[in-house]
Amino acid sequence: MNASSPLPLGPFDLHEVIGHGGMAEVWRGQHRESGVPVAVKVLTGALGSSAFFERAFEREVQIVAGLDHPNIVMVLDYGVLGQQTAEHAQDQLKAGSPYLVMELAQGGTLRHAMDQGLGNWHETRSILLSLLDALSHAHARDIIHLDIKPANVLWFNQNQQPGWKLTDFGVSHATDHARTASVSMAMGTPAYMAPEQIEGQWRDYGPWTDLYGLGVMASALVAGFVPLPGGPSVPLLVRLVFAPRPRLPSRFPP
Repeated sequence: MNASSPLPLGPFDLHEVIGHGGMAEVWRGQHRESGVPVAVKVLTGALGSSAFFERAFEREVQIVAGLDHPNIVMVLDYGVLGQQTAEHAQDQLKAGSPYLVMELAQGGTLRHAMDQGLGNWHETRSILLSLLDALSHAHARDIIHLDIKPANVLWFNQNQQPGWKLTDFGVSHATDHARTASVSMAMGTPAYMAPEQIEGQWRDYGPWTDLYGLGVMASALVAGFVPLPGGPSVPLLVRLVFAPRPRLPSRFPP
């Protein structure tokens, strides 16, 4: 594919890769007729080709499409890559790969904002309250996110209502199907995972699991670090149970 020419995908044009993950990559794109910028998440890689992660991706589509909240990313379209798109991509993308089209966050992640230094307690409090409201909306619909962390909170500032929005419901879990359709392996980001996640005890998942992750995020925002840094799951679980809780001094003046 010529670097200067967009990659056609239905009514959208893909321009460049703007993010990578273990099971997917995200492209910056544009709706061809309206010119609306979009983010297109495509399932890729060795993990992405597995049946489990394909089901996780399909679950993300179903979950996010069913949510309607100003602080949750909006799904615009979804589908499967066709042969023509794969040929244009010159094997960079494979035919049959599921994709998800979302509104494009052009203001970066909360992780980036933390690295740059958040302004004050008022701003931090507003972020946390907006995420609590988003989680309340999801939890009321029996959806648990399971991967609450700053990298999954995006700033939207163009063509949408400005604000922070929660994204990446790829490991989400519908509680009404928990007993029959969930997975027992540990999923999430270790430093932000609740004890039941680290142990893979999916029967114990609930809204409190997300609130634990949000609490860790609050510590990171206010104190500048997470209480228990990430690491292999077993040592982290040992620290979670036995390590003394660190002091969390505020970065903000009283």
